[in-house]
Amino acid sequence: MIVMSDIISSAANAVNYRYASELGWFQIGGAVSGLDTASIVDKILELESKPLQDLNLKFEKIQLKRKAFDEVKSKLQELRDMVFDLKLRSKMMLKKASSSNEDVLEANASTIAAEGNYYLKVVSLATSSTLEGADIMSNPGIASSTAISDLTYYISPQDSTIRIYKKVGNTIDYEDVDISTTNTIQEAVDKINTALDNLFGSGAGVSSYDESTGKLIVKIDTSVAGSDAKFSITQLSGNFLETFHLDENYLEGTEVKSNAPVWAIGSNKTLQNVADYLGKTISDGTIKINGKEIEVNSSDTIDELILRINGSNAGVFAYYDYHRNKVVLTSKETGNTSITVDDNGTGIAQLLGLVSNDNGDPYFTPGKSAHIQVSVDGVNYFDVYSDSNTGIEFEGITFDVKNVSNTPVIVQVRKDSDEIKKKLKDFVDKWNEIVGYIYDKLHEEPVKDKSWDEMNDDEKMKGILKDDSYLKSLFERLKRFMFNSFDSEGNYHYLFEIGISSGDVGSSYENMMKGHIEIDEDKLDDIINNHFEELWNFLGASDDSFFPRLHSFLWDVTKFGGEIDSVAGTNGRLWREQRFLAQRIEDWVMRLNKRKEELWKKFSYMEDVISRLQAQSAWLANATVNKK
Repeated sequence: MIVMSDIISSAANAVNYRYASELGWFQIGGAVSGLDTASIVDKILELESKPLQDLNLKFEKIQLKRKAFDEVKSKLQELRDMVFDLKLRSKMMLKKASSSNEDVLEANASTIAAEGNYYLKVVSLATSSTLEGADIMSNPGIASSTAISDLTYYISPQDSTIRIYKKVGNTIDYEDVDISTTNTIQEAVDKINTALDNLFGSGAGVSSYDESTGKLIVKIDTSVAGSDAKFSITQLSGNFLETFHLDENYLEGTEVKSNAPVWAIGSNKTLQNVADYLGKTISDGTIKINGKEIEVNSSDTIDELILRINGSNAGVFAYYDYHRNKVVLTSKETGNTSITVDDNGTGIAQLLGLVSNDNGDPYFTPGKSAHIQVSVDGVNYFDVYSDSNTGIEFEGITFDVKNVSNTPVIVQVRKDSDEIKKKLKDFVDKWNEIVGYIYDKLHEEPVKDKSWDEMNDDEKMKGILKDDSYLKSLFERLKRFMFNSFDSEGNYHYLFEIGISSGDVGSSYENMMKGHIEIDEDKLDDIINNHFEELWNFLGASDDSFFPRLHSFLWDVTKFGGEIDSVAGTNGRLWREQRFLAQRIEDWVMRLNKRKEELWKKFSYMEDVISRLQAQSAWLANATVNKK
């Protein structure tokens, strides 16, 4: 049985309206007339409250719809977080190294490692002879007041915009920072700190520039920002990250620091560029390393000179460590081998610190009795020496040496096809889960064999988003990623071209309609193994590649104040509809409360009239009896 007071109270509670009947007395209906006054009043109000019940139902359904959109948003955030990792080459295009004898050595390959078989002999556990050049350039006086435009040692600075993302729990926000080349280093630091303060709270940004090391530190104070607070940085335009050598770092956490000083000289700089920086004079000619002549020209870049040294028969492996502004020569022979360098009047060996210069003397470390021999064909070996038995790096491969072995250990470097496929399979599974979820919500039928009051919360949620116009639009836009063309270098521009498609055959379009995708593993295997770089060009090499564009779309949809929030969040369309309904519900509650009071007053007056009539009737009856 419906009790009218419950209807009114329920509607009032739905909109947080404090409802209380203004009838301050006990209503005992029908004391004289014998009528069930309370039931009559309730029945009248029940009939008159139909508009209120309809409003209350609309209000509740909108509330459930907002809850349903929250669930959709949560699902899409899961996909967005997965895609964020997949658009990073270091987490997507993986390579693996396997050792044929892990008792002798273990190996790991980075994404830059060349594929193939490497044959290694661990001759001894020791170091190689090395000649570490003196600093090419020490601190040229780069202070906090230096303009960014003057930092031309590594790259020509450009006006830049970086985006700093705030991550605290599930909350993600961001602020863009515009940095001009006319800004000083300190002005750039101040801008970054202002953005961090805006994101995490006043005083959270504690970034700084260390004049002694020439390194920029981007940092937040977690005592202000919170212990779980993190930030990440991406570059929208320009080359600020490269100028300050931040681009090699994993740009997420509570602190990000330059990998090299701002005066680190880029390996693409010519020898004449370096001479101009230092105010030195050099000339073309030859230098001698271990008595072997090597041609040098002032127009050579540092990279070109390194390649020429390595291609010579000087018996050394040369590399340039721009992080420290040093050229290092490592002997290819075992034992205590010498490394000699003769500038031969060119001034170039001196410029590069391979002989004494203004910054000091080159440092020679004699080789011990241990070294590793490496070959790429199993026949021709060359020597690699190391100061440590762990973390020995060679062309993107890292070796940890454990024991001596004259029997070659084969290290295979291959594309990690299984892991790449697994990542793509996980993506496809997550995609199908979420797109399927949205499709089901759009086509889910409401419960029809129960009244609204008989349903539980899960039953009420069924069909709540059926044919929703915004969800339809979102679904269709997601599906377009299955067929859109992506501007990437190479032969792959569509998802189906790399073996990911709807899987529909013939005239069947069911999967296409549902947004379902499948992987053709044979096709994907072939692309991974034979078109590795083209695959990456399609997946994530640029902002117009598949995963970056998908991530950008998902970010716009799910971010705070994004598309879904504009529909179902605070101040969103559905929230505004609820607010309007709440006012109408409040008006109806007040109207019915007054109506209830009016009815009770009328019935009370009727009881009073009947009571008086009965009294008069009794008096007349008594008077008639007395006359007789």
